Amino acid sequence: MTGHSEPALSRRTLLRGAAGTAAAVMLGGCGATERTSRPRTLRLPSNSFGFPSPFGYIAGPGYVQMSYLYDSLLWKDASGRLLPWLARRHERSRDGLTYTFELRPGVTWHDGRPLTAADVAFTFEYFARQSLGPLLVAQPFGVERARAISSQVVQVRLKVPAVTFLESVAGALPIIPKHVWSSIEDAPRAQERSVLVGTGPYRLASYAPGEGALLFTANERYFLGSPFVRRLELVPVDDELRALAAGQIDAAATATEGAGRDVLAPFRGADYGTVSSTGSFSFPLIFNLGRGGALADVRFRRACALAIDRRAIVQRLLGGQGEPGSAGFLPRGHAFAVDVPEHAFDPAAANRLLDAAGYRRGPGGVRRDDRGRRLRYKLLTGNSPVPPMLDLLIASLGAVGVEVRPQAVDLPTLFGRLQEGADDMALSLYPGPGGTAPDADPDTLRTFFASTVKGRLQGAQGWVHPQFDRLAGRQLVTADIAARRVLVGRMQRIVAAELPALALYYPTLFHVFRRRAFDAWYHTPGGFAGGLPGVLNKHAFITGTKTGLKVRRSSG
Repeated sequence: MTGHSEPALSRRTLLRGAAGTAAAVMLGGCGATERTSRPRTLRLPSNSFGFPSPFGYIAGPGYVQMSYLYDSLLWKDASGRLLPWLARRHERSRDGLTYTFELRPGVTWHDGRPLTAADVAFTFEYFARQSLGPLLVAQPFGVERARAISSQVVQVRLKVPAVTFLESVAGALPIIPKHVWSSIEDAPRAQERSVLVGTGPYRLASYAPGEGALLFTANERYFLGSPFVRRLELVPVDDELRALAAGQIDAAATATEGAGRDVLAPFRGADYGTVSSTGSFSFPLIFNLGRGGALADVRFRRACALAIDRRAIVQRLLGGQGEPGSAGFLPRGHAFAVDVPEHAFDPAAANRLLDAAGYRRGPGGVRRDDRGRRLRYKLLTGNSPVPPMLDLLIASLGAVGVEVRPQAVDLPTLFGRLQEGADDMALSLYPGPGGTAPDADPDTLRTFFASTVKGRLQGAQGWVHPQFDRLAGRQLVTADIAARRVLVGRMQRIVAAELPALALYYPTLFHVFRRRAFDAWYHTPGGFAGGLPGVLNKHAFITGTKTGLKVRRSSG
């Protein structure tokens, strides 16, 4: 098999791609209407996110492209509930360790061969034996084994009960054909179009490696019926809004950091609709406690939080289009969010706290610890572009005697260094290329903060809190929602008190669309495929509606 070299990802590319998969509140009456005829082609902005196989895509935007070709056992719609997809029904054992799935009859692969339980069992086993990196966002973590009970029934057993299994694995893992992949040893290197055999709603008609130009055409034998959108044309563009206005594409995603409200003014008319999301992303300031010194002192971290005006970041840099970060990490509108001490902006209180902790100002106003070491730290961040709040952050900490020296690097270097834990502080986009959205399942607290989680691209560094780790483990196996809510609330309060990382803000992301081209865009609550921020949910393109499995009839 041959491989393709992909260009390095920039932070802007990732944010744009992720913004294209982010949505929350409908701002412009974008419900489906019968006035819209079935579109022959829906043109969407694109970038290069790898080869669209279950093992070759890159991060969340790449997963979306791959999902047009492959299906999972379950899938979300606008209700936020998991729909029966390849599996028409499932059962969970009383101990929460075993899930039994019954497949839909008559589902076929793109090459006409039938989908069987043997394919599903093979998928779990094959993923488990591959060496896969964290940029593959859908993997069968926590699964002990899967076996076919009959031609249409498969049983999956977990290592420990996990309430996230249905959403993060059954609702995300792409099922692959055994007859294609059983002879392939190194899955990520298999990048020939002949391997792209799925059960999905579309087939790949054309693909330009490294450019991000792809054409998907409808799978006429799809198990739900021929998709409402017949063709998905993914078009590389430099400026999505300009391309939308010029008629080159039918939808555009944008983050309005520093742009002001007027950026969307040309799209406020009747010809366009807008979907927005706040809470799908954050920019956490991560303290590396493993470096010791003041970084490992909770009083220092609290003083830093008091010194940073998170509301000013939103108002001055985002034009009010976002929300200040919560010290508990989960956005305030999250179903599991609780009130926590927010360490609201108070530089005088920050100075008093640092004075009381023994950090005295020296020459030039920079504080020193009791060993005479300056509170001078290197701050790692991305460079494409540099986060807009960086200057404000440096000035805010400098005002209380903490000197920060930024080092801006490209995204691969940023996340490589985050994994190494070699820097004092880091300012990164979360979830970035991996992880789940802050407004997704609250297990994101565990995956970001727990010291028991290994191999993540980003998260708390050097922070070990046994009580938090125990709570994180308990909430993962607690099926009762009320009981889980209590555990997650306690986790947020510990994070807010200890501040191993501080979410600075949640930007508002926008998805603008041309109504005549397609009008059924919707919010996927908590994201789809295990928590990907979600506007580009294939369910909408297949059915032309917001909920359910019935394909909408066109008027043209």
